[in-house]
Amino acid sequence: MFREIRGIEDETILSAIHRLPAFYFQGGWADGIRVDFFGLPAGGEEALRITREGGLCRIGFREKIHLFRALGILRENGGKPQMNHTEKMYIPRIGVMIDASRNSVPNPGFLRDVLDRMALMGLNCLILYMEDVYELEGEPRFGYMRGGYTREQLRQLDDYAHQYGISIVASIQVLGHLEKVLRFPEYASLQDSPSCLLAGEEKTYELIGKMLQTIGRCLRSRMVIVGMDETHGLGEGRYRQKNGVRRPLDIFLEHLRRVHALARENGLEVALYSDMLFSYSSPRHVYLDPDEAPDPEICAGIPEDAGLIYWDYYSRDPGLLDGMMKRHRDTGRAIYAGPLLSVSSFCVNYPFTFRTAEPALKAVKKYRIPMAYGCLWHDDGAECCDWLGLPGMQYYAESAYREDSVGHEVLDARFAACTGLCAGWFADTAFLDAVPCSNPENRWPPNPSKYLLWQDPLEGLYDADLRGLGLDAHYGKTARLLEADLEKAGEEGWFLLVPLLLAKSLQLKAALGERLHQHYKDRDREALGKDAEQMRELLDLVKALRTAHRQQWMQTCSPFGWSRLDLRYGGLTARLETAVYRLGQYLDGSQSELPELEAPRYEKDRSGQFLGKGIWKVYEGCATLSDG
Repeated sequence: MFREIRGIEDETILSAIHRLPAFYFQGGWADGIRVDFFGLPAGGEEALRITREGGLCRIGFREKIHLFRALGILRENGGKPQMNHTEKMYIPRIGVMIDASRNSVPNPGFLRDVLDRMALMGLNCLILYMEDVYELEGEPRFGYMRGGYTREQLRQLDDYAHQYGISIVASIQVLGHLEKVLRFPEYASLQDSPSCLLAGEEKTYELIGKMLQTIGRCLRSRMVIVGMDETHGLGEGRYRQKNGVRRPLDIFLEHLRRVHALARENGLEVALYSDMLFSYSSPRHVYLDPDEAPDPEICAGIPEDAGLIYWDYYSRDPGLLDGMMKRHRDTGRAIYAGPLLSVSSFCVNYPFTFRTAEPALKAVKKYRIPMAYGCLWHDDGAECCDWLGLPGMQYYAESAYREDSVGHEVLDARFAACTGLCAGWFADTAFLDAVPCSNPENRWPPNPSKYLLWQDPLEGLYDADLRGLGLDAHYGKTARLLEADLEKAGEEGWFLLVPLLLAKSLQLKAALGERLHQHYKDRDREALGKDAEQMRELLDLVKALRTAHRQQWMQTCSPFGWSRLDLRYGGLTARLETAVYRLGQYLDGSQSELPELEAPRYEKDRSGQFLGKGIWKVYEGCATLSDG
């Protein structure tokens, strides 16, 4: 701990300094330092200033979050007896979004651990994406069996974040993406379609009013993100039956005005995703149309105080990103939501994340967009642990406090200071998807770790795509890297065990399907016997992977949602057992042929010597084509 702290009268700030994670003060580097804090002018350009002469360190800060970022920088330079460092903030609101609705709901203790690191990084907002995972009074089936947050938990999280100067912003849905709610009979009258609320229905606005009232009472932030994205087919279901044919744009803008009015009643300002409005505006009916001027009718229909969020997780063309950022700036109060690519995978794909985020954040600063955040989406099961997103969070933070791009040496040093961890460990987990045969022209990042694990061992829907790519060697190398990382990290490397066991499993499974099919075609019984032994070995690895994954999940998330992954692991282990059984039947002569291996293997989206489009290879499409 510091020898002495002066200049802080706010007890909550002192409390937050004293509760910083144990790694922060490790090594006794701070013991001889007296820290004098002082405020910087509220309207000034400087965000923070650090000067040190021996045992005296003076830290100036404009906002509370800048104080904690300064402490992170001080730790990074703890061995330097002299220091003179100033920083500006080029993106005033910078943060991360955590998906709490796609199967996993991060538990409050885990979120507090994330907030501790965010504070030292200098991130000042945590966006929680909550479709139905927050308590609504009088709505017992809202978020039923989903492990959502109570109102008291949200208040306590908000209090904890506020001590650091971090705002918790709710990202909810008030139109689409509500299939988890609308599946219940209580809400049948509110359906336009299975996932979309019925606009214009008074009961719809009663429900939305409850949502906004809860958010307004639980969180200090006066901003609420109301979603309204991807509402394709708006007005074509029950709405049309009740009201006849109307332009979707008219329905959308009318609904937005109603939601905006309800938000204002609760003292809130809204932000919404821009994809539908921009699609309506485009002559080609596409979202990413940077050359088309904003439609004046649409601009007039957006409330002046509403934020318009440009979300784009995959575009890498600097010209497109620049053009779209300018369009949003010209339309109104723009916000950028960018990638931390964990979607539909076991890891964060950092190569693709940086390729998209770097030119996008450059455009954010060019057009002075006041808010940006990276998104940890968890579509299709939430197999990826949010802890793997920490280096990406650091990247967004450094981008906000630097006018130019962020070098990886700078990033790695800052990351070590703010987390006590090695960025290289996280980069090694990204090799689960960063395979050498990934097509550089892909718009969608690859997710082979997912479909390689879940694809059926006998039916092998991706066997032809994987033929000859040598991914077993790639995963063997990845396993060795992660094994060495885990040995160095010790207990702090708890998040590496699942990637390590997955890499070991994929080292066996990556080429096993191809080999099995070829050995059967050649009627090579000796080789098939060895394949069966490898199936048994793989079965043991998958069981160990499931156990480790379950422990990680229970440590970081609500137990609700794990059932979905239990069913996936259970299905895979059952199919591996069946594969061993079926091979045994063939090898002992009780079966003269195996129709599963007689079936030809076809390529799905292989591109020459590269894997194809990637990312949207989801469980339903890779486990089996059989259905009920």
